[in-house]
Amino acid sequence: MNDRKISPFRLLMQIPMIIYSITILLFLVVILITPFREGADIARGLLRLPESFTLYNFQSAWETGLNLALRNSLLLAAVTCAITIVLGGLAGYAYSLLKFPLRNFFYQFSYVMIYISIVLICLPLFLQYRDLRLNNTYWGALIIFVGIRLPFSIFLFRNFFDEFSKELLEAGRIDGLGHLGTLLHIVFPLSKGVSVTVMIFNFTAVWTDLLVGLLFLQKSEMLTIMVKVMYIFNVGPMATKATPLGQGFAGLLIGTVPILILYAFTKKHYIEGLTMGSIK
Repeated sequence: MNDRKISPFRLLMQIPMIIYSITILLFLVVILITPFREGADIARGLLRLPESFTLYNFQSAWETGLNLALRNSLLLAAVTCAITIVLGGLAGYAYSLLKFPLRNFFYQFSYVMIYISIVLICLPLFLQYRDLRLNNTYWGALIIFVGIRLPFSIFLFRNFFDEFSKELLEAGRIDGLGHLGTLLHIVFPLSKGVSVTVMIFNFTAVWTDLLVGLLFLQKSEMLTIMVKVMYIFNVGPMATKATPLGQGFAGLLIGTVPILILYAFTKKHYIEGLTMGSIK
């Protein structure tokens, strides 16, 4: 049996990925351990083995108003997911299975919108929101989140419906179902995988957002989770005092838990949505 030799070049190409993986693992260890360490213990170094255990950091972070930030982010993320799933599903169904004038033009227009970054339009959008008095309103932030996430949702649904079983649609029409009945009784019930995929992508994007929350939701009672964690770390325009690192990492760990829970409960359908090419 011939031994497989690894060339020096291939080994060299793996070094950056190994370093990157080690860096990610160290960062995860820091996030998981630091919130449970006392201030004096953290001062010894974030990568030093812990010599103390405390839950004070979590209590202290919670008392800064982290619960309100969690509520705000959960509200915005949940509503954004609901709207983008419904509108994205309807638009994807229309672009894929219906024929109407300028269908390809409208789809290409929505597809191009995927590449429009909020960073590029945040300044004129902020000035427009100021004139319309939409700053510091949930509706204003929701419009931005839906506008940013809807094109990508339409793209996923359209690609999914392109592979949808035409036999099922024909059977629905034979049974007398119109387009709305087909959507409600056939298409959406069999679109759980892609719907969950859209939900996870959009929930994560809204939950981890920093720019929109920082610019358009500046009232203390309307801060989102990532903005609140930034302030706990004593960075940003509202930083007024030194904050222990343990408190900041505790807020960061609390803010990570909802995404992990969401993925744990939807992992099966999420993987199906990424790999499914047709409907049985």
